[in-house]
Amino acid sequence: MKKIISLAVVAALSAPAAYANTVEYFVGGGMGYHNSKAKLSVDGLGSSSETASSAAFHFRGGAYVNENHRFTLTANFAGKDDIYHFDLNPIADWTESGKLSQNEFLASYDYIYPVASNVAVFGGVSAGFINNKLSVSGTDWLGGYSYSESERDLAVGAQIGTQVRLDANWSIDATYRYMGTSYEEKNEGVKLAVDNHSEFTVSLDYRF
Repeated sequence: MKKIISLAVVAALSAPAAYANTVEYFVGGGMGYHNSKAKLSVDGLGSSSETASSAAFHFRGGAYVNENHRFTLTANFAGKDDIYHFDLNPIADWTESGKLSQNEFLASYDYIYPVASNVAVFGGVSAGFINNKLSVSGTDWLGGYSYSESERDLAVGAQIGTQVRLDANWSIDATYRYMGTSYEEKNEGVKLAVDNHSEFTVSLDYRF
């Protein structure tokens, strides 16, 4: 019995150390193509949907628990998307345009499945805060006007992708990420909601 207890204690003490030896950390970054799907509703006039696109870049870091499990923190910055444009009165040249920028701060988990010696596919989930900024500009009978509104929202989503290992330290990821509703604003009968946004990214990572 003493031998069994001794072996159990040794195994319990050595397991965390053995597990820790499998962890690899990484840092990286890259660029992507960001899409926002927005729905604009005006009381009494119906609604319409628009898809806006812009370039984006990101920085990220995290850890591989082993070759199959990865945890990542990502800061992603997208440019201003032209989300809507109104010709309120073409004769009087009354117009209004809205631009939306979305900056994401996400935590992600991926399950990685090797399909070749240096190629793997992966899929997982993401959640985090989205900083939304709506910038509006227009003209009316008083002249020009502009204003902006900011809002921070929580969003969840999922991603899939492919990873190519260049060597023991460097790898490239191609990822498609889809996030749910992240912005909703209603003012004087006008409602703007971002039903979803998505992004295709390419990342270069360094493991250490």
